[in-house]
Amino acid sequence: MMGRKDKDESGSKNAPQVSAKRDQIDDNLKRVYDDMLDDAVPDRFEDLLRQLREQDEK
Repeated sequence: MMGRKDKDESGSKNAPQVSAKRDQIDDNLKRVYDDMLDDAVPDRFEDLLRQLREQDEK
């Protein structure tokens, strides 16, 4: 990430561990987001959209 420091708050030599943990968190968040994009739209949501379209047509 831009602007991200690779040192922990104390400035210790744990920077590589902190960076690795951040990278792992980033990867996991991206994976979850990508999985959500692949999920189908719930039937209830599609029903609500259909109802709204029908109201607009009237």
